[in-house]
Amino acid sequence: MTKFFESMENIKLGDLSLATICSTIILLVICIIVRKIVLRIFCRAIGRTKIEAGLKSFLSAAAGIIMWIIIALIVADSFGIPMTSLVALLSVVSLALSLSVQNILENLFSGMTILSTKPFTVGNYVEMGATAGTVSSVGLFYTVLTTPDGKAIHVPNRTVTGSTLTNFSANTRRRIDVTVSASYDDSTDKVKAALQDALGATEGILQDPEPMVGVSDYGDSAIKYSIWAWCDTGVFIKTKFSLMENIRDAFERHGVTMTYNHLNVHLTGGESEK
Repeated sequence: MTKFFESMENIKLGDLSLATICSTIILLVICIIVRKIVLRIFCRAIGRTKIEAGLKSFLSAAAGIIMWIIIALIVADSFGIPMTSLVALLSVVSLALSLSVQNILENLFSGMTILSTKPFTVGNYVEMGATAGTVSSVGLFYTVLTTPDGKAIHVPNRTVTGSTLTNFSANTRRRIDVTVSASYDDSTDKVKAALQDALGATEGILQDPEPMVGVSDYGDSAIKYSIWAWCDTGVFIKTKFSLMENIRDAFERHGVTMTYNHLNVHLTGGESEK
């Protein structure tokens, strides 16, 4: 057996002996088998965690790539390639790739940040910058929003993490803010009674916290009244529309004048006076 290996050492393919090539192939096979076992254990481990599915997929892929790099270094060392030169080459290649795909990498790491910190989840209605909609999916590169009129908007993840984010679905309740105007000729008590009547007729208005009605401003030709009322987040739009309709009906029943901008023209001595 010793003579066999010595004979293989004497067989050369360039600067490499046949024994070196065979031992490197065996080493490569062992490394591939070890890689599969380690990845299987790693995937099972993160599969038991509560990490988002997208982040699990990324971590699995990243672990696989890292292990391929380690295998390449081991094989190169077996062939006698200087490790320092190979590491320097990989560093240069990595730098060039990172510069060429900078935006992609920003989206990737932003996606990881979103999946790990969870500022919102699928089904939440959010506003990020000038874009608002319901979150349909959260990927490693894009977050998909569905607007109320049915448009699908793919927002780059670096835009999501770099802008102010408002999550309207984070809490179970939302406050409805409505401001209406009434004539100076109508008493405050009468207007507030009409608004309370509208609140009582609106399905979905919560009594805890108690709705608030009051004078919020004195305009040039009308008094402004504000309503603060709470409802469940899931019925916010429906409840607000219903309240707006009930306010007009309540004003008519209570004889409250809902003012609007108008222009009066008085004629005096043949001249118009505005």
